Amino acid sequence: MKKHVSLFFSPLLIAGVLLILLPIFTFMTLDRLERQKEFFTQRLIEKGTFLIRTFEAGTRTGMVTMRWGARRIQAMLLETSLQPEVVYMTIVSRTGRILAHSDAAMVGQIFDPMPGAGDLDGDMSLVRHRLRREKGEVFEVYKRFVPIRSKFMPDHMGRHSIPMGRRGQIRELWNMGPDINDQYGKDPDNKDLNNKIPNNTDQASADWSHGYLLCRDNFQCTDGNLPQTPEHYIFAGLSMDREKHARDRLLRETVWRGGVFFVLGCVGMVALFAFQAYRSARASLTRVKAFSDTVIQNMPSGLVTINTQFEITSMNQAARDIFARDLDRPFPEMTALIREMETSKKGLNREISLAVAPDHKVRLDITASIMVDVQNQVTGYLFLFRDLTQIKELKQQVETNRHLAAIGKLAAGVAHEIRNPLSSIKGFAVYFSKRYRDNASDRETAGIMVKEVERINRSITQLLEFAKPLAVEKKPVDILQMIDHSLKLVQNDLENRKIETRVSIDTKNSQIYTDGDRMNQVLLNLYINALAALEEGGTLEVLARDLPDQDLIEIRVKDNGPGIDPSALELIFDPYFTTRPTGTGLGLSIVHRIVENLGGRISVESEKGKGACFIITLPVS
Repeated sequence: MKKHVSLFFSPLLIAGVLLILLPIFTFMTLDRLERQKEFFTQRLIEKGTFLIRTFEAGTRTGMVTMRWGARRIQAMLLETSLQPEVVYMTIVSRTGRILAHSDAAMVGQIFDPMPGAGDLDGDMSLVRHRLRREKGEVFEVYKRFVPIRSKFMPDHMGRHSIPMGRRGQIRELWNMGPDINDQYGKDPDNKDLNNKIPNNTDQASADWSHGYLLCRDNFQCTDGNLPQTPEHYIFAGLSMDREKHARDRLLRETVWRGGVFFVLGCVGMVALFAFQAYRSARASLTRVKAFSDTVIQNMPSGLVTINTQFEITSMNQAARDIFARDLDRPFPEMTALIREMETSKKGLNREISLAVAPDHKVRLDITASIMVDVQNQVTGYLFLFRDLTQIKELKQQVETNRHLAAIGKLAAGVAHEIRNPLSSIKGFAVYFSKRYRDNASDRETAGIMVKEVERINRSITQLLEFAKPLAVEKKPVDILQMIDHSLKLVQNDLENRKIETRVSIDTKNSQIYTDGDRMNQVLLNLYINALAALEEGGTLEVLARDLPDQDLIEIRVKDNGPGIDPSALELIFDPYFTTRPTGTGLGLSIVHRIVENLGGRISVESEKGKGACFIITLPVS
């Protein structure tokens, strides 16, 4: 777990997150600061413009209606500068001399720095702005001071016209000295306000507003004797403290949000990596599981798992092939092995036989083990097995062939040595039977001797035939005719004992390539054995069918007699092994040998009390 945590929070991961998120966060912060700067700049421009235009409107009203002069304009400038965020307001001449200022002490001084000529010339209604940093940051909005416009005058004069007699008085006021102008500029009704305006102002600053009054009456437009419109400028200095506080707050919020954004980014990246690791692990697990399933399904040995409730949970293809079906419940033999493992608490290995069908058993080499989880709790049982049926049959065939070969050699020598004296014995027996024909007892004794010698000779003949190589002559043989012909050879015995015969031919091959005479001998021997085992009214079945996916045909000879004892099944094809008192024990050995020489195989299935079934498998071609 610690390894995974250190992997997720490694320096490389943090550096990668920073490398990805820092440019994005920086761009977003700069963009936000720029937009905030534009917002405050626009707000200050609008506020400064509003203050200036409001001041111009107030001045215009005062000058037109109440004949305001410089002192009243100075007082109004002082009152206007008391608005929030206003640092100062001032009116200056083009040369930079301060004509009016919110700080009366500044009147008459030079306003520095003064904007350049390019910023002052142009449209009189144009509002400009700049940022000053001489004594702290001050946002300055300025424009041409135009309290009275010439284009406004005709309409305005319609409402506030000055009589022609007064025009001369105004002209005289313009040319009069400071005393008259001071008297005109002062407001007799507001002593406190007049006291705020210093009396030491020079003439240029004291009567600077009179030009607007002259321009108001538009005299210069008629006689050309009056001065031109004065060129003054009004400045509004606005505090940047609010913008600075907002900027500092934005920076703090940006840092805080940046931290949160970084943490969220790290969490997101870690979650992304964790999810990717989960997907990768899940994909790997899926691949491993698919590989394991493929291995299990394609392994040559059968595999079956059973849970603790004795239910089949899985089985591979090899197990299905061995059992020829899907198991819905375990075999009793498997359940017995589970009980044994529950007692011993360990796995085991056995060789057992399972009845996978009523007429078919398989021999298995089975290994069973207990499945446990991480808490060492039993979750089920595993059975791994391989089919030993064919191996067992091959072992039996090899052993039988070895016995047959040994017995064949022995029989050939013994038969040769016995046959010669038997001829002499038979000759003497015939001689005595003729010599003592009148003596019934002696004649009967001699006859018995002849019969026994002939019986011994037949056994020797079978031995010799068994010992010498079998000659087979293969040719196309009709299956149905072969079976019918072999049954006709024992038809009398079948009818006399009222034995029912059933023949079933289920094959697409009407002919097989084999030795018909030898196959008749094989079938006849099997019929004779069945007749010996059946009681009156029994059943003899002969079935022929094709084997799936193979060029083979299977012939079954089945009876419902008492069956063969399990201990005798492995010895049934051995020479001289017989369960009948009158049998020689060579019939089935010869049958086994003939079938092998024809390229086939023979086996037997039997259950005590349920009859026996001999199975012959032959190649079709």
